[in-house]
Amino acid sequence: MHIHALNTMEIRLTDAPDPGLEQRLQGDLARLQAMTGCLSYVLTRSRNQPDLWILSGYWSDGEEMTAHFNSQAMATLIDALIELGAQLNFATYAPMSAERRAAQ
Repeated sequence: MHIHALNTMEIRLTDAPDPGLEQRLQGDLARLQAMTGCLSYVLTRSRNQPDLWILSGYWSDGEEMTAHFNSQAMATLIDALIELGAQLNFATYAPMSAERRAAQ
């Protein structure tokens, strides 16, 4: 299957990360990876900045990627990270649809 869309979430904690945080993120990752259209979800921790993780999702379809942002699994993850005081940055990458190209 081909990757047609990608999303990233940069997670940066202002306080020292809880030692169990990475394990918790791995559990959340498993729920996100089980979603329709998800090819893979990967968690990467920065070697140089121990307070920084990048969560990346790879999708077979851009619409399914967009839909997962409204899922209970994503809402639960974001709520938990906000409670920890995490700074979050999101990005998505997907080919432009034919309709959007025509409108430009």
